[in-house]
Amino acid sequence: MGQLKQLEQQILDEWRRFAESKHDAEEFSEDGLLWRGLIYYADGSWYRREGNEEELWLNAKRRLLILTKDLNDTEAWNIRQETGRQNTAVFSYQYGAPFIKNLRMWTYGLLHTTSEEVPDFKTVRNMELSGPFFETAPIAHVNCKKQCGGSSITNRLLSLYLNDYADFLKKQIALYDANIILCCGCVNGKNLILDFVRSQYLTDLQVVPDTGDWIYYSPATEKWVINSYHPSARIGYEECYVGMMNAFHLALSRKTL
Repeated sequence: MGQLKQLEQQILDEWRRFAESKHDAEEFSEDGLLWRGLIYYADGSWYRREGNEEELWLNAKRRLLILTKDLNDTEAWNIRQETGRQNTAVFSYQYGAPFIKNLRMWTYGLLHTTSEEVPDFKTVRNMELSGPFFETAPIAHVNCKKQCGGSSITNRLLSLYLNDYADFLKKQIALYDANIILCCGCVNGKNLILDFVRSQYLTDLQVVPDTGDWIYYSPATEKWVINSYHPSARIGYEECYVGMMNAFHLALSRKTL
């Protein structure tokens, strides 16, 4: 295990111990740098082993950190094993929940868009392309609230967890040093995850003009932050993808990553 992953586990262990002290560690889901080892099927589910994810991450030109609210499940599992595959022995990339389909498309777009071109929606909508890419790309996926939740969470409850566990979340975000941070939490024009990143991590963050409030930039660190809807939001696939990528393309044309 490399140093990055050792530090990641240290933060998660400290986070769990603090949650236990608050009697709030039931169904605690670990997350972080997505594993890139063997994908295998066992006991009705898809799993993944650790692999070269740390080397891949450290050598990547673009590193994507996905920040979501919490795990919509009744039972905790290690998010680092995430593949997005349906839990059937014979699966198809064409089938899956909007959550994973959007993450596949957004990941492909954010890691391929340049100041000259944007992968079009038809390209990324092909899950036979974006699905395998999602399984191999340099991605870290972090839930702001480690305890399992439901299909939705109120801003009040999310704000409570962001406040109570702020030190651990800030450490975990800073650890990865990602140059693109996807904040999946915009609801009715408000994004508490983006607000957290701006107040606790990238304090010089500023919106890029003419991007429709999609894209933020930190001049001091040259990091990009995306003000995104939740991947399960009831918004058309194409509308969300095109809005996000056109805005990112415009931002990149002004300041190349």
